Amino acid sequence: METAQYFDVLIIGAGMIGSAAARHLTSISPDLKICLVGPKERKGIRGRHGIYGSYYDEGRVIRSLDAGPMWTELGRRSITRFKELEQKTGIMFYREVGHVTWTRRADPYIEKVKENARAMKVNLQELGKREMEQKYPFLSMKSHEEAILQTVDAGYVSPRAQVKAQQAAAKLNGCIIIDDVIDQVTETNQSDGSKYMTATTAKGQFLHARKVLLCTGAFTGFRDLLPEGTELDVRLSGATLLFAELSDKDALKLQDMPCIIYKENKTKDKYDCYVLPPIQYPDGKYYLKIGHRTLYKKELHTASDVDDWFQNQRDKSALKPLEQILMSLIKGVKPVSIHGENCILTYTPSLLPYCDMVTSSLGVAIGGNGVGAKVADEVGRMAAKMVFAGHWNHDLPHDKFRVRLKKKPKVNAKL
Repeated sequence: METAQYFDVLIIGAGMIGSAAARHLTSISPDLKICLVGPKERKGIRGRHGIYGSYYDEGRVIRSLDAGPMWTELGRRSITRFKELEQKTGIMFYREVGHVTWTRRADPYIEKVKENARAMKVNLQELGKREMEQKYPFLSMKSHEEAILQTVDAGYVSPRAQVKAQQAAAKLNGCIIIDDVIDQVTETNQSDGSKYMTATTAKGQFLHARKVLLCTGAFTGFRDLLPEGTELDVRLSGATLLFAELSDKDALKLQDMPCIIYKENKTKDKYDCYVLPPIQYPDGKYYLKIGHRTLYKKELHTASDVDDWFQNQRDKSALKPLEQILMSLIKGVKPVSIHGENCILTYTPSLLPYCDMVTSSLGVAIGGNGVGAKVADEVGRMAAKMVFAGHWNHDLPHDKFRVRLKKKPKVNAKL
């Protein structure tokens, strides 16, 4: 027997972007019946029905400044709402510990960040080797390197707590949240010429809605969610992260540590790493985390690739080099243990998020390009305004966020 529910808008994907979209949409139009659907994190279970949430963590680097002007603007808008969301829900998720961008002197990346800072009138502190040692005696800078420190609108969030806060705010505004996985989305024409969408869940429910917004990240192409023959042009890249457990004593030594982005473009390996300060995880232990965007990556193409990457594969060869990079930047501490975790980065050709209507009733908001946490709130707001209007409805240019579809290979008609 069919179990059916009816909504004005169904948001599929209850992660950082989807949860933000639900909150903003319920604020834009409180009279609409909004549903957010996605699986909750389960203790001891990395995935459920093949779904792995990118927010299953306690630390993501946050900063308003970036080398790209659009990322800078999206980040600035997102971060300015954090305190309001914390106050509304009582859920604390943001720590403004500051952020250091660290490269060789005159590296093009750091020069672009400085340029954006001047344009946005953001105050930065420039650090050479001497200034770094004075301010952060536990950080080890080489004489040919430089850094810039941003102290306001910079630090880290707990993505778990941020998603919890977004969903709590959405629920306060009347959003219905369903713990389930969507297997299929179909569009049906009605006799009066209108259309409605039907989403079928793994538990056998049928959710009907006038509009659907997909915030399904790396898993968008692995379920029957898009119109037949539609495939978004995205690239999925698996990355291994290193967690270094610290003693309480060593964690205390680093209590004033900022978040770090470290780039070294002159060596063969071309390091592009980020480091978070010691964060206490649910197991009660403190961990330093180092991730990367250029080293030890694995391209993923199928749902089976993704499942294997999370369940079975650990690139152990990445752990020692990552530990060496981490210990070359931080001195005076000794890890109690190290372990690796895997994640997936969803890249778009434009290196900006997709936020677009695929049909008049179906929208998408995906593609964090490795830095989605800091912009998720504004991308969620952008998507909420778009799906409410049924078309682009934001002050930033639509062309920057249009979806691109994969080109189908040409078929030679000659036999």
